[in-house]
Amino acid sequence: MKERKLIEEASRLAKPYCIMKGSKFRLKDFDPADTNGVKSKQRAEKLREQSSAMASQMQEKLYAQDRWALLLIFQEWTLRAKTVPSSTSCQG
Repeated sequence: MKERKLIEEASRLAKPYCIMKGSKFRLKDFDPADTNGVKSKQRAEKLREQSSAMASQMQEKLYAQDRWALLLIFQEWTLRAKTVPSSTSCQG
């Protein structure tokens, strides 16, 4: 997927989950089974792989500039409904 399309798709998928006012946020208002239109596990895995690769490339550019840092923390669900944190290091 082209970089621009991937960014647009990621923005579309993330938009419903962006919290702008924490005082109005209630976790119970979110369905944990919601996939926001991603129909298959294969599609979700492909999007995750592409997004991770792009984030890694962007992070390398930031690291090369030696001016900025970026730390991304993702949380994904395993089959046993436990959370597994993963991140893209800001060290390069």
